[in-house]
Amino acid sequence: MKIDTIVLGDLEANCYCVRTDEKASTCLLIDPGLNPEPLVHFLRRNNLTPEVVVLTHGHADHIGGVETVRQHWPAVGVAISDEDAAMLTDPAKNLSVLAEVMVQARPAEIRFNSQRYFEAAGLRFEIIHTPGHTPGGICLYHSDEEVLFCGDTLFAGSVGRWDFPGGNHDLLIDRIKHKLLILPDPTRVYPGHGPATTIRTEKRHNPFLLESAH
Repeated sequence: MKIDTIVLGDLEANCYCVRTDEKASTCLLIDPGLNPEPLVHFLRRNNLTPEVVVLTHGHADHIGGVETVRQHWPAVGVAISDEDAAMLTDPAKNLSVLAEVMVQARPAEIRFNSQRYFEAAGLRFEIIHTPGHTPGGICLYHSDEEVLFCGDTLFAGSVGRWDFPGGNHDLLIDRIKHKLLILPDPTRVYPGHGPATTIRTEKRHNPFLLESAH
């Protein structure tokens, strides 16, 4: 698996371009955020074609580039959870007002509900539902590679905010502990902001998770 990280917008959201290997020309995009021009340049420069855009949740800093990607690659599909789907089309719900922009995209072609797996660009991921930051937050887990893309659910040394509309602290911590920390310790964790980490590191050192254990 080849993973490239493109940091987008003033809020420095991580957009991930994922493909089977260095030679693959099709890719999966995760969370194309605000100010997506660097992402477009990266894809053009490397002759990559995004097959699907997967959104870990519906906040503006993670969905802001969706329409730009659609303009450049009209065949691309967009996927989001059922619970966050309305955030794509509603600037009030996706909090783009806080980012001082108006983000409004067309509805997603793919909506995750109860399905457990998702395949695109030759890659197969398990969908892990992790509400708490938003009602419909998801993570994508690739078991063979031991790689987790977790949006704003879990960060290196921190966890997602729960004080936005639809946030729930207890639910967030519960899902992290019972859905993510049970993954193999070496699992590489790619969050929505900041550096990558591992499940082992967060189990041992994340203060938000250590506090909740007491």
